[in-house]
Amino acid sequence: MRSVIKNLAACAAIVAAIGLSPALSHAYMGNDGPVPAPHHLKKMARDLGLSQQQQQQIKDIFSKERPQMGPLAKQLRTERGTMRSLIHGETFDEAAIRAQSAKVAAIQADLAVERARIAQEIRKVLTPDQVQKFKELQAKQVPKHDRKQWGRGNCADAPQGQGK
Repeated sequence: MRSVIKNLAACAAIVAAIGLSPALSHAYMGNDGPVPAPHHLKKMARDLGLSQQQQQQIKDIFSKERPQMGPLAKQLRTERGTMRSLIHGETFDEAAIRAQSAKVAAIQADLAVERARIAQEIRKVLTPDQVQKFKELQAKQVPKHDRKQWGRGNCADAPQGQGK
C-alpha cells in the first residue's frame, strides 16, 4: 500500500512539475526555485519513454524558468504563512484575512501562468504519442489529487462523491 501511495505521489509531482496540475505542492524547492526532484524526472522519463536528448531539454527548460518560478514560490510560502497567522491569530480580522487571501491568490495566478508556459515548452519536446500518454497519466492523477485536496471528508463543498 505504501508503495502505491509513493507511486501516486511521484506521478502527482510530475504533473505539477510540468504544469498540467493546479498544484506545485510536490515540487522540490532547490536554491533557485522549484524544480522536479531527480527521481520524479526519472519516473517521467521511464513512463513516457523519453530519450536522453528529451530529458536534457526538459531539464534545460526547468533551469531556464527558475529565475521566474523561484521568487514566486518563495513569496507564496511567505504569504501563506502570513495568512495562516491571521487565520489562527488571537483576534479575528476579516478585512486582513481577505486582503491576505487576495495576495495569495494573485501569486498563485502568476505561478499558474508560469506553469502553463513551462508546459507549453515541454510539449514542444514530446512526440504526439508521448503527449497522449502524458494526458492519460494526468487523467488518472487529477481525480486522486482532488480527493487528497478534500481530505477524508467533513466538507460540504467537496466534489460529488467526496466528503460527507
